[in-house]
Amino acid sequence: MSEPLIPSRRDASPATPEDRARSVRAAIARGDLLGAYDEVVRRGDTEHADLNYLEILTLARLGDTARALKLYEEYRLADNEDADSLSLRARLLKDLAFAAGPRPNPERLVEACTLYAEIYRRTKSNYPAINAASLALLAGKDHLARQLAEVVAKSSTGQDYFSLATRAEALVVLGDFEAARDALEQAIAAPDADVGAISTTTLQLDRLAHAAVDGAQIEKLLELVQPPRVAMFCGNIFIGDPALESSLAAQVDARITAEHIGFGYGALAAGSDILIAERLLAAGAELHVLLPFAEADFLEYSVAPAGEHWVERFHACIAQASSISYASNMSYMGEMEQFAYGSKVTMGMTRLKARHLHAEAIQLVIVEERGDRTLSGSDITSWRATGGRSVVVTAPPLTRPVMPPPPPTSGVPRGTYGLMFTDYPGFSKLDERVLPLFWEDVMVRAARALEKYGDVIRQGNTWGDAIFAVFRDAPKAAAAALDLCEQLADVDCKALGVREGTAMRIALHYGPTYSGYDPVTKRTTYYGSEVSRAARIEPVTPSGSVYVTEPFAAVLEMEADHPFVCNYVGKVALPKNYGIYPLYRLSRAPTALGF
Repeated sequence: MSEPLIPSRRDASPATPEDRARSVRAAIARGDLLGAYDEVVRRGDTEHADLNYLEILTLARLGDTARALKLYEEYRLADNEDADSLSLRARLLKDLAFAAGPRPNPERLVEACTLYAEIYRRTKSNYPAINAASLALLAGKDHLARQLAEVVAKSSTGQDYFSLATRAEALVVLGDFEAARDALEQAIAAPDADVGAISTTTLQLDRLAHAAVDGAQIEKLLELVQPPRVAMFCGNIFIGDPALESSLAAQVDARITAEHIGFGYGALAAGSDILIAERLLAAGAELHVLLPFAEADFLEYSVAPAGEHWVERFHACIAQASSISYASNMSYMGEMEQFAYGSKVTMGMTRLKARHLHAEAIQLVIVEERGDRTLSGSDITSWRATGGRSVVVTAPPLTRPVMPPPPPTSGVPRGTYGLMFTDYPGFSKLDERVLPLFWEDVMVRAARALEKYGDVIRQGNTWGDAIFAVFRDAPKAAAAALDLCEQLADVDCKALGVREGTAMRIALHYGPTYSGYDPVTKRTTYYGSEVSRAARIEPVTPSGSVYVTEPFAAVLEMEADHPFVCNYVGKVALPKNYGIYPLYRLSRAPTALGF
């Protein structure tokens, strides 16, 4: 997805490191972890200790524990000696303990608990103390847990969110759930309670609920502190009238309040989409607009037919949106599949956001009673088929606009596929005498890795060190890419004359392409703007890594229990002035690695 169409109100670069740190903290507080990361990595150097701390904290909250630990050591954060910096390493060890799921790894749990307890003894801060107490409870160290929790419960006397939430957690460890509930209710009502803080409390209590003896009691407390839900919104296009829109708006308002929705992701087609977007904005929720294709075409085919006033309302929503992005920058090709692709990416983005916040992702939809035969009806089916919950506002029969005829099509077949590009850094400078060795040690290995995916590879091609492959779906492309990385990890770099650690770099994208007959190779080939986008990502991918686009990461998120993790890399400028795109690093989930 591309950069926003309009500059964000928060895009202006802060004047000083202190201003930048405040900006990053504000983004974390409102739950905008991607924005926080983008902001903190713009600093250009690593001289400011607080910004170094915030970069690692943001990565930790995004779930990129390995990268965060690496930077913690590189930035020598432990040298700061303050409780927050010291505790951040313990927090990362705690995250490693829970990496494979709600049941923690015992050895890593004790390691994190021991470090938190040591930091408390050095700093006398309640933050490491309460974490040590909770982890001690989970590790079966009941005496230590109670000892620390009693100290925290007595000393957490402030009326700010952190003090009250800390006191509540201490009372949970002590088994006083009634008092813990009272403290949590006060914490939520505190003036400084924010999305970021609530999401961390949710995660901590959820871990205790799954692993502690009194899980059922903690589950009841969790009901109090759920972060705002993230909604994918959609619905029927209609012309509307004041009475109809007033009735629907009231019903949408009620659903937003009842479901505690704080973030909305969707397109802005006339009728349902725009009405829901307006109500989200009126409720103070963040609006994230994701268009399925180019804006001008979307306006022409999905907004303007319902009347000029809907175009005006479209632009008003755009002006207030927190972000505007595209599933694809291509033109409208007259295919309903483009809308379906855009919806799937939007659903995945909704779930990615919810995962970062430890919140529930839901679907908010306005649809006619007979709407199961419409595009929005298929969106409902797709969302529910992957375990999602839909909140439906049922509309009376709606007046639909007369839609313009779709643009003429070429008749060339099109489909949506996983796209892979790879190359081997330094290949063009290899000595002529080692090229046969490269072919045997790298390309033959690559062929073996991909061989087992023969039934899902639509096309495979090589030139020199490069591989281009088209996969039936995103999960198979992801699995093949990681297999390829692992197969080539122990190539003899010395024999090839390349720097130690040099390995294949792999880029993945998921998008619509043409498929047609290549008169030169006399084979089916795949081409189009989305193929070009995938090709531009490979050069910015580090050696030995797999980078994926945001649509690819979003589509993976729609797969139930997939064994992959997509960690945010940031907004990256692609070669040949192709634009700036958010990218993710693909790896296997800890459960898939046997942790």
